[in-house]
Amino acid sequence: MSCFQVLTLQEQYGDCLEQQVPLDPSIITYDELRYLKVLHFGYDGLFHVGELIVNVKVADEVLDIFKQLYLMRYPIEKLRVMSCYGGSDELSMEDNNSSSFNFRHVTDGGKLSNHAYGLAIDLNPKVNPYVKNDLVLPTNGLAYVNRDQHVLGIIKKNDAVYQLFTSHGWTWGGDWTSLKDYQHFEKKY
Repeated sequence: MSCFQVLTLQEQYGDCLEQQVPLDPSIITYDELRYLKVLHFGYDGLFHVGELIVNVKVADEVLDIFKQLYLMRYPIEKLRVMSCYGGSDELSMEDNNSSSFNFRHVTDGGKLSNHAYGLAIDLNPKVNPYVKNDLVLPTNGLAYVNRDQHVLGIIKKNDAVYQLFTSHGWTWGGDWTSLKDYQHFEKKY
């Protein structure tokens, strides 16, 4: 599958790197991240080329996971890097864009998110929303809080997507007790 590639960020972005991928080099450097190009099936049933940025420690593993998602024909509506949304997590989620690296803090502030280290992946966030008490993100994901629905791209405990990620040692935000982040998988290092 030659359409599945891992590149350095310098190879992908060249002189535009700092404009396209903002970060704090005292926290994480460009050398600690990789650009992945993958195939995925869209909501239209056709295959598309998607892109994401992940930590170098998980790059080959994530490439393998996305190969498996492709072979499973798991639908991903969009898979674009965060610069397509000006780094706005809200805009990306509202557009149902799946993503990984984004140098940002966790939703309720405080510490940096695992996305800031390229160690978290959000899949189809509109249909797999973040839910904490009355807060639902993205706001257009309210109709998908009920997890008993059969919806394109939804992730449920023990389904094939859940099993694929957890078999590689990733944890799912849908298993958390203080809140539910159904779109979110992360890996600890």
